[in-house]
Amino acid sequence: MSGQLVVVGASVAATALIERIRELGNREPITVVDSDPDAPYDRPPVSKHYLVEADSSDIAVDWSDLDVSLVRAHATGVDPSAKLLLIEEAGMSRSIPFENLVIATGAIPARLPIEPPDTLVLRSADDARRLRMHTEGGRSVIIIGAGAIGVELASSLAARGCTATLVDRAAGPLERLLAGHLSAETTEWLESAGVRCVWKADIAAIEHAGDGWTVELRGEETLRADLLVSAVGARPAVAWLQGSGLLTDGALIADEAGRVVVEDQPRGEVFAIGDVVTRRHDDGSLQRTESWAAARQHATQLAEDLCGAQRGTAPKPYFWTEVAGRMVQVVGSLSPDDELVLETANPERRSALYRAAGAGEDEAFIGVNAQPRIARILMGA
Repeated sequence: MSGQLVVVGASVAATALIERIRELGNREPITVVDSDPDAPYDRPPVSKHYLVEADSSDIAVDWSDLDVSLVRAHATGVDPSAKLLLIEEAGMSRSIPFENLVIATGAIPARLPIEPPDTLVLRSADDARRLRMHTEGGRSVIIIGAGAIGVELASSLAARGCTATLVDRAAGPLERLLAGHLSAETTEWLESAGVRCVWKADIAAIEHAGDGWTVELRGEETLRADLLVSAVGARPAVAWLQGSGLLTDGALIADEAGRVVVEDQPRGEVFAIGDVVTRRHDDGSLQRTESWAAARQHATQLAEDLCGAQRGTAPKPYFWTEVAGRMVQVVGSLSPDDELVLETANPERRSALYRAAGAGEDEAFIGVNAQPRIARILMGA
């Protein structure tokens, strides 16, 4: 890698990219552009311990030894042919030249069409502080969406003494991440922690009136609470790229090397990593993954490519979350058709390891409070 590297987004992926570039001995200048005043920070704890305890060390990321120029500004566009990143800084527009541009802006909360605009969300450190302030004294909260963020949020709010109700149209929590497995178990853990679970919910209306919120369910009761949080998912943060010529049907697509692809042609100087990107595999299939581990893997591989280093062995797909005080880890790719086989269990430690036996040759595993065993699986032991 030579010349100016500019990274948009001080995300988990950006941190992994810069760390690996410096580990490989490259000292070329790196500029990172991000408007978040808290950046850089680690996002996974935002919905967990940081939300409960307000300990800034939970999310702290140290870039002091990485020799990075951090620009607090909004990225507003890209001129690929001129190799210019367009930004707005302190109310003034200007451009930053680049030799290579890496887009790592992550994702922003998705919204239901019927959500009022003042619905709370949780994506940033500032969102967590706002939510912590609103839930002082143990208030009632409805969380819509039982993916990782929703489940972690419900667990954290219950730990703060709030009355939490978790609502989803799915048949259980973490349905996409766990492919429908352990639905009854995760529901039981949540309910034991004080979370009310409402599954297969068909939301007809959401209203904010006075000091409270109501969520009307078709054919069922109307839920009421002091606060409402939307956790229905996330979408790539690509709106600022409209007009850049880098989007394909509204999506930022990159090949296996991380190069942004436009009209089937890779841009050799513009790359994308992390939650913002949709990956086009060699067989032509498209995949977008929201995962701390996947973001770091994308970034590490790109750093090695940019520095002309040999790529390390790609790790197995990995994901983790926390459910009511339990760490749940997934290694490999799960399918709803897999048969779960209990490999080991220790009721005293509330731990278990499941093997997902499917039609393919590759096995997947789900660990519950089984960190040592999952670590051995990840290491290939």
